[in-house]
Amino acid sequence: MFFMVDEMNILVVCTSAGRGGLELHARREARFLADDAGINCYLVAQENSCVAACVAEGGVTALYLSWYFKALPLLSAIKLARYIDDNKIDLIHFHWGNDQPFVAMAKYFSKRKPTLVYTRHMAITRHKKDRYHRFIYGQLDLVLTVSHELRQEAIKYFPLEPLQIKQLYLGVAAANAEKAAERRAQFKGVSNNHTFNIGMFGRIEHGKGQHLLVEAMVVLAERGLDVSATIIGHVMDQAYFDQLKRTIGEKGLSDRFDFVDFIHNPMEVMPCFDVITLLTYCETFGLVLVEAMRAGVAVIGTNAGGVPEIIIDNKSGLLIPPGDAAVLAESLACLYDDEPLKKLLAQRGQQRAGILFDETNNFNALVAVFKDVDGTIKSNS
Repeated sequence: MFFMVDEMNILVVCTSAGRGGLELHARREARFLADDAGINCYLVAQENSCVAACVAEGGVTALYLSWYFKALPLLSAIKLARYIDDNKIDLIHFHWGNDQPFVAMAKYFSKRKPTLVYTRHMAITRHKKDRYHRFIYGQLDLVLTVSHELRQEAIKYFPLEPLQIKQLYLGVAAANAEKAAERRAQFKGVSNNHTFNIGMFGRIEHGKGQHLLVEAMVVLAERGLDVSATIIGHVMDQAYFDQLKRTIGEKGLSDRFDFVDFIHNPMEVMPCFDVITLLTYCETFGLVLVEAMRAGVAVIGTNAGGVPEIIIDNKSGLLIPPGDAAVLAESLACLYDDEPLKKLLAQRGQQRAGILFDETNNFNALVAVFKDVDGTIKSNS
């Protein structure tokens, strides 16, 4: 059930050209707002980006920014300010930190001075309390963080009052069983030839930890376990990717590994796997884990950042120390040997994700936040 809101004009901003969880979430949000009859949804994005894909489905009015807009931020901000005023934008919601200066200046130059909300997805590592950041953050009305851990970082580092920083988990839609069955029939790879299949979704770069899965697979193969691994995602670091493939070849694992490019609907293929792993050294949230849990697949994640807020160890999944390939191998072997445990973790994970991380509930809560903060700002102005 959608949370209806009285005639708000909401502008979603995400100019990232990436294809990760942040971009997918911004796209789904724009789609949700457009489908809610009480909201007029506008979007600022790069044309042909992952985020902009939602426009083709109708209901979203888009302003596309050319590649050179970053080189001319002041002119771009003035252009956006005019767009805000012309379309009577009530509230702007942006997701990508790189958009903040551009959006903050647009609000400053606009006549309407719309409510400005920022959802922080990434870790915060330094103070933002110098004169420049005080101006930029001074344009914000509210920061939403995707985990409790991240909220504490924001309170520590941002020049904002704690009441201006709230936590709101990201949500994921329930898995579509029919589409999943169809994609399983189409999805080909090394998993067809092995008993136990491991999936890993995410950008291919060192920080995502694909090398840890390779190291763990060496151990599992030496033990004679019939396992395969499929790494799904676009290559961000070509040198790292090339080294992964060299190591796999040198260790004699070529018939156990498959690489697949980015998939727009990962939940449709997640049921192909016995377990999904997230091996980043410090993930602020871990959307891929929630997707896997909602798809009914057992998960293993690193015990850092926001991941422990998703996985209860040995109840809804398994937690391992960041960077520890040996413990990863033991955890995978445990699920390989214990089918009932694997199914129990998958079942409990699906139940937990359905309660805490449901997409409709999340977006309803988000719209409620929009309505509340916008009403508070207008009543005080």
